[in-house]
Amino acid sequence: MKLKIWGIAILVIIILITVFGLFAYKTNVGSYITIIEKNKNEEGELYITAVNPHLSESNIEEFDIYIKDKSTWNLLKEDIMYVAEYQKRFENSPFKLVEIN
Repeated sequence: MKLKIWGIAILVIIILITVFGLFAYKTNVGSYITIIEKNKNEEGELYITAVNPHLSESNIEEFDIYIKDKSTWNLLKEDIMYVAEYQKRFENSPFKLVEIN
């Protein structure tokens, strides 16, 4: 009986560690962005390529932000500066748009 309780306790701990590991890494970013290009990939997912215009020339780096809603994507214009919040769940996953003004 004691062995069964220990086995259940270890199983619960392993499940909790796994769940925590899946949801622990999440990065939210809020910044000014300038849209360089609007595009869609082979799967039909909509995204924009953007840069932070307030960084120095040596630090400017283009990055993609995926957009779930097509109407939002349609309203965005290239070469316009926006304030955006975007996030990524895992280190190697793409950014996804949360909010843009």
